[in-house]
Amino acid sequence: MSTAVETMTSKERTAAALSGKPYDRIPVNLLISDHAARVIGVSVGEYNKSAQLLAKGQIEAWRRYGSDNVNTGPGLTGIAEAIGSKIAFPDSTPYVAENVVQEEKNLDLLKVPDPEKDGRLPLFLEAATIVLKEVGDQVGLAMTTAGPFTTAAAIRGTERFLRDLHKNPQFAHRLLRLASDSIVRFAEAATGVGARIGLADPTASGTMISPKQFREFALPYLNEVVSGITELSGFAPSLHICGNTSKIWREMADSGVSVLSLDDAVDLAAAKTQVGGRVALLGNIRPTATMFLGTPNDVRDNARECLAKAWDTPKGYILGLGCGLPIDTPPENIHALINSARELGQWPLDPTRFV
Repeated sequence: MSTAVETMTSKERTAAALSGKPYDRIPVNLLISDHAARVIGVSVGEYNKSAQLLAKGQIEAWRRYGSDNVNTGPGLTGIAEAIGSKIAFPDSTPYVAENVVQEEKNLDLLKVPDPEKDGRLPLFLEAATIVLKEVGDQVGLAMTTAGPFTTAAAIRGTERFLRDLHKNPQFAHRLLRLASDSIVRFAEAATGVGARIGLADPTASGTMISPKQFREFALPYLNEVVSGITELSGFAPSLHICGNTSKIWREMADSGVSVLSLDDAVDLAAAKTQVGGRVALLGNIRPTATMFLGTPNDVRDNARECLAKAWDTPKGYILGLGCGLPIDTPPENIHALINSARELGQWPLDPTRFV
């Protein structure tokens, strides 16, 4: 099969796909976060503590692979860190090592962080500025941050926070209030440097909380944050929630986000049927089984499977992963995904290619 000649920039291609216009090939969105450290040959800790290395890693990864997005954090931990939680930096995914709210009284001492001063938020903003100056005319930059529910859990500790939902719901709402205000404050600064926002709220997954808890605790704050970001920037953020979200797709779409990024645990075809007429879909190549452990042929087969299910999503479809890209994903598998988009995803999309 011939490979499509690319005639559009990443930015143009994504905009066309989300507005129902023709494009050269289907966009591919990869959350290449800490894998970028491997691309430029530095440790994950070094990468995460330098605006220059963050920018260099994202630019070089984009140039090497040809995916249609770049991202400079602050990821799932950046806002919680700026509020006061301590982050560990192994040479793999950074994680919260110490939650700032060990006891209820700790919350009284906290405030919404200043993105220009607190934690590594200034570093992420500086990296975004560098990336946008160098390649912003060609590729869109999103600053992905944890959603309100996940940020609250990172402040409090996931186990304690989930217990608070039952035993101390008023306190849980106070945590969510701080988290939401902090996200919107950061979004204001990100918008100021020209970035868009992506939200990832994995702790709000259906594998962690019930649909009822999602509607009571996660959704009101998610709605507020999405509304605030949209008002600030003029662009609705995307939303990713890990795990099985099939029972809350309608609520996720109701939040006003522009794109639903779906985990590989769910069926794209079912999502298209339920909410594809209201919101664009992104996903859901298997990050571990396919990208990390599979072969280039496995990647191509998985891409064909996703395209067969979602290519005709009314509000648009973007080929991507079911979650973040594993740090040590073989580069040949990333190339295979982009090449699959070029071979299978030429405009106009033809479902006979996906059989």
